[in-house]
Amino acid sequence: MKILLAVDSYLHQINGVANAVITLSQELRRRGHDARILAPAGENTSFRRENTYLIRSVPTKLYPDFRVCLVRRDPLLDELKAWKPDLIHIHTEASTALMAHAIARETGAPVVMTTHTDFAYFIFGRSGNAPGLRQCFALWGRCAYHRARVVIVPSEKALSIPQVAGVKDRLKVIPSGIRLERYQKPVTSGERGALLRRYGLTDNGYTLVMVTRVSREKNIAEILRYFPALLRALPQAQLLIAGGGPDLRRLKKTTAKKGLSGHICFTGRIDPDEVYRYYASGDAFISASTFETQGLTYLEALACGLPLICREDPVLRNVLEDGKNGYTYRSEQEFVEHTVRILEDRSLREKMRINALAKAEEYSSERFGERMAALYEDVIRENRKDMKGGHP
Repeated sequence: MKILLAVDSYLHQINGVANAVITLSQELRRRGHDARILAPAGENTSFRRENTYLIRSVPTKLYPDFRVCLVRRDPLLDELKAWKPDLIHIHTEASTALMAHAIARETGAPVVMTTHTDFAYFIFGRSGNAPGLRQCFALWGRCAYHRARVVIVPSEKALSIPQVAGVKDRLKVIPSGIRLERYQKPVTSGERGALLRRYGLTDNGYTLVMVTRVSREKNIAEILRYFPALLRALPQAQLLIAGGGPDLRRLKKTTAKKGLSGHICFTGRIDPDEVYRYYASGDAFISASTFETQGLTYLEALACGLPLICREDPVLRNVLEDGKNGYTYRSEQEFVEHTVRILEDRSLREKMRINALAKAEEYSSERFGERMAALYEDVIRENRKDMKGGHP
């Protein structure tokens, strides 16, 4: 099969969506398929890098690092049209989607779309659940996904986001997968200690780790509010927050004002190929986010054998099993109690480590690629039937 994957955040903005597309493309190629990627370049010049077509783009003030492609004609787009993909899988609702739809119209390729973001929540926070706003986003979703034969969501939680309300008959849940081998690399205690010392933390404390984009929707501020109570119960606790983002400066200032700089460290942006070392530096993984429609960092942490301590959220269903591979919390008290229990009980952490690794296997890139390839084959087959019957 010839599969074109279209995405708006890629080399210039590595996040969960970009990682999902990279993982899928690699898995498809491993299975012998010709998978290519269409994405904005991080500059105003188009270029091709092996199987990736990067189209000239410009920055926008809508969101930090977000770029849009304003072109509709480009030699690289003509090359993709001449290639004639069997199917186009669009992972965005923005400018790259427009280019991908244009290729679909000219080549007759069927379209599958995955929505990764609850836009109502992203833009309006909890107010996005207001009936009027939900109706507006449902109308917008019908327009955004009108050409898609299947609309994929990565979790059961995402079935209820407003923009997919008008395409219920085309929805399918397929969780994104991760390359387990990328995270299950050996890290010695000496390497772990050196990494912690590099960021001003001790190598003999209890280390919590958070790998995340440092932005408001990730609710990191809640962890900063809860941390003094955790320190009163467990003075050796410390937190490594790995990742960059638009909220980094503000949260660093908040940490300093609270007198937590000796216990909480922000690394800034890290090399994606080195991310496993940051997971390996921790005794447990924490997250306060309720924004995720899947949350690949949960799976990455499990693949590294880390117990999860997370704000309760429907997205964790079938991922975090309370008491087996971590705990969910609903209040500061529960956050402190669960965190202390895991950090102080080495035997509990070992049991949770084993369960974490087993759970991660359910979300391997192999399973992800297998499910996606089977879906593509079904959609391509149905599209060919429609074309023969005169219903393009």
